[in-house]
Amino acid sequence: MEGMALRRLILAVNFSKEEAAPLVERIKRWGEEHGLPVEVYDGMVEAGEVEIEAELGPGTVVVTLGGDGTFLRAAGRFAPKGVPLLGINLGSLGFLTQVGAEEALEALEKLRRGEFELEGRMMLEGRLGPGGGRFLALNDFVLSRPEIEGFTELELSVDGELVAHYPGDGLIIATPTGASAYSLAAGGPIISPELDLFVVTALAPHKLGLRPLILPPQARLKVIACQPATLLADGDQVGELAPGEELLIDRADLRTKMVSIHPRPGLFYLLERELNWGRGSNRSRSCSRNRG
Repeated sequence: MEGMALRRLILAVNFSKEEAAPLVERIKRWGEEHGLPVEVYDGMVEAGEVEIEAELGPGTVVVTLGGDGTFLRAAGRFAPKGVPLLGINLGSLGFLTQVGAEEALEALEKLRRGEFELEGRMMLEGRLGPGGGRFLALNDFVLSRPEIEGFTELELSVDGELVAHYPGDGLIIATPTGASAYSLAAGGPIISPELDLFVVTALAPHKLGLRPLILPPQARLKVIACQPATLLADGDQVGELAPGEELLIDRADLRTKMVSIHPRPGLFYLLERELNWGRGSNRSRSCSRNRG
């Protein structure tokens, strides 16, 4: 995308948001003014229900209108095609959708002028046992207890070495991008999304010693279900594991291309804005001396 002219916009829209439809119309008018095709699809439908990606080419950008969930669905669909994504936030949390609705047209102007960066974010690839399917995730894979079960138990191995058995509500395997999502809520660490690594966080473990793990990006993870478990990829249920079945997890060969509009917001600014990180601790006060 860098060095190429913007030629086409695809809007992935969560139409359940009140601001979505009026913003779509404003963006379509903006596209007409600049001679840019703007195509729209419902970002909440299943990927197979829309054929819009059939003619993707250089200069195409997907713009999501919604929350981080809308962005994640679009990433799962368009990242394998190498298409960059820009998130416009109409939801409550906006770690991935960093542009507000009121800034949307300004952001598109900057996109048209080339005032942006492309960030390549690590993704996960998961494979269930023979014939069980292959899945991608930008944020995380979650193995959780089925609703009808009281708990699950999972066995984790890394590079062929047994790590531990995890009895409890489940296990989260997250990217640095996903470290600020479900993993963080479960007690995992904050990680710069620019890094490549795995974050493994237990969900309500029945053992106090099962603390979060940080693993290198070349690690190969295997999770075996000792009790039934449900598999979610970026929040969407994609499979079930019966006792004895396994999930293999690697760093994916592809990355999600995220458009970051100038000026790029910093990690700790986003944490303060979205999670009140550091609020009340006088982050704006400097301890450095003015040497004049």
